[in-house]
Formats: sequence, C-alpha cells, structure tokens
Amino acid sequence: MRKKILQYSYKNNLGHIPSAFSMVDYLQSVFKYIKRDDKIVIGKPFGAQAYYIIWKERGWLEDIDNLHMGVKHDQIKFVDYSEETIGNALGVASGIAMTTDKKVYVNITDASLQMGNTLEAIQFIGQHQQKNIVCTVDYNNAQVTGITKEIVNVEPVITMARLYNWNVFAVDGHDPKKLDQVMQQAIQNSDQPSMVICVTKKGKGIPEMEKDIKKWHYKKIESEMELQSLVQALQGT
Repeated sequence: MRKKILQYSYKNNLGHIPSAFSMVDYLQSVFKYIKRDDKIVIGKPFGAQAYYIIWKERGWLEDIDNLHMGVKHDQIKFVDYSEETIGNALGVASGIAMTTDKKVYVNITDASLQMGNTLEAIQFIGQHQQKNIVCTVDYNNAQVTGITKEIVNVEPVITMARLYNWNVFAVDGHDPKKLDQVMQQAIQNSDQPSMVICVTKKGKGIPEMEKDIKKWHYKKIESEMELQSLVQALQGT
C-alpha cells in the first residue's frame, strides 16, 4: 500500500506523504467496517492519497487520477464533509449525527485536538451522548512546526473526552489485528460516542521520513530516481 502511495504521489505531484503513511494502516481497518450509506467526515485532509487508494481498492472509486491534494466532498459523493484546514470536522459530524441514526465516522489528526472548535465539539457530543459518532485520531505526535506534545500537549484533551463520557480506546495504529479488534468494539458500542486514538509514526516505513519530519511534511518526490530510492528504502524496512 505504501508503494502505491509513493507512486501515486509522484505521478500527481503530491506532498504530505508522511501523513498518508501514518494513517494508511488504521484507515484500511476503519473502511472494512464502514458502509457506503454511513456518514463520512474527513477532518484530516492531508495525505489524501491514502484515502483515494483505499477507496479504489474497495471499489468505491473507479478513477482516482483526477483527485489531488485534499479530499473534496463536492467531488466524492459518499463523503459528507471534508475540510481544507483542520478544526471544524467534529462539530460538523455532531450536526450530521443529529439528523440520522446511521453511524457517523470522522477522522481527525492529533493537531485537531489543539483547536477550540474541536474541544467544544468533544464536550457537546459527550454531554448530549451522540452515540452514533465514531471518531478516529491520527496520533502521530508531529506537525509542521515540531512535536505535538511540545507545542500544545493534547493528552489532557483525551482525558477530557473520557470525563465527558466518550468511550475512548488507544491502539497501535500500525497493528492490523489490534486495530480490527478495537474498531469492532468502537462500532458495536451503542451506549456512548467512541474515540479511537491511533498511535502512529509519521512517515512510517521509510527511515528518512520518520527521522526528518519537518523536511518531508510538504516535500514532493522530485524525480523517478528519488521515487525508486524511496521504494527501495520501503522494501528494506
């Protein structure tokens, strides 16, 4: 899957490759359980190539060559909302959850937990027990300016979610077996909204990306030679 992400990123001149690598494992698990008529909210639009390739493999999209940076809900019919920055997705998911009994799935990043709108949504969803919401968080502890915990630590926000009666799970976001177990529990839970903290590594699978997250945050693959070098590094892990 990561090789496909590299190839697609080079072909379409896309950056945010480490973000795609950090979430691709848990997204594969998540989309095993999501139905086409469930509600989907994208609060982490960066690394969009991971979504596109998974959706194509599931048969949800025929052609992904015309899709580029950032998931656009006006382009993809089964996505109910996707934001271009971060911060509003969970609040939008709350609004959607008021209108339906279907599951509402929202994927955000740990940096989203630094946003005031997200904190308000966590409180509102928990207090009003919007039980059909399942929120996954890409907890890769890295953002463009540095380490998430050093910029604004989001651990207290996760504690707050528990205090607001969310059912909070923590799981290795790169372990397929554990991910499947946790996702089944989160989806089957009908008594509380669920939040799945997927502990991941930005750039997972390529040592160069894992080590230099600032350099690779926006970086694009510049040549066929660089692409092949990255594929070889990936195969060596």
